[in-house]
Amino acid sequence: MNREELVRLLNGLGVTRFGFVRTSELVFSNAFREACEANTCGQYGSNWACPPGVGPVAALMDRARQFSHGLVIQTVWPLEDEFDFDGMMAAKDKHAALFRRSVDVVESLLPAGKRLALSAGPCDVCASCAYLAKEPCRSPDRAMSSLEAYGIDVAALIARAGLSYSNGSRTVSYVGLILY
Repeated sequence: MNREELVRLLNGLGVTRFGFVRTSELVFSNAFREACEANTCGQYGSNWACPPGVGPVAALMDRARQFSHGLVIQTVWPLEDEFDFDGMMAAKDKHAALFRRSVDVVESLLPAGKRLALSAGPCDVCASCAYLAKEPCRSPDRAMSSLEAYGIDVAALIARAGLSYSNGSRTVSYVGLILY
């Protein structure tokens, strides 16, 4: 992989924080999936990329372990104050869009083979997920699950990639992972 080209492309998109991990360094825990199942984000049972539609956590952990490397992309967004919920939600949407563009752009720089992109929060490809109508996913090649649905410890992921979990007061950070 040409890392200089990767840095240039990611910086051109507005991504300034990223790092690399070996998949063997990922920390998996059922506790993160249990948070999904407790519906802490309000998306449980609402789409194909979230539990239970995404499948059993053990199978997802095994799927992630089939890859050898990961590119971690972190976005950091300013908030008006520590309680700026609207700013946090707007930043989540900005992260999702930027991460999707990043996945598309870096695709050509990654070694040949399959990829798995995981991000923050539920899949947002379709305005209304086919899961709710009990129909198959309309965009399986674009659907994206969360790191937590796969049981990945995001704090450990960030640390192993050399990034910071906390990026200052009045900021919110989101993370995506491209396994290859």
